[in-house]
Amino acid sequence: MVVQDAIRVGSRVRIRDEDGEEEFTIVAECEADAFAARISAESPFGRALLGHQVGERVRFRAPGGIVGVTVVAVG
Repeated sequence: MVVQDAIRVGSRVRIRDEDGEEEFTIVAECEADAFAARISAESPFGRALLGHQVGERVRFRAPGGIVGVTVVAVG
């Protein structure tokens, strides 16, 4: 069963962390562009977000260590 509001490739996602909120689109690896807020679904962050929904806390390994974000909106 596919959840309609779950994050998938093509989703516009707003997240919140201790630094504030940020919005970006999850895209295929060949379309990724950090300056255009297009995050690859193949990146550690993109892979961690896939399948999650609004209100869920997501943790992933970044170069600086484990990072946690909260999903605020999915479109």
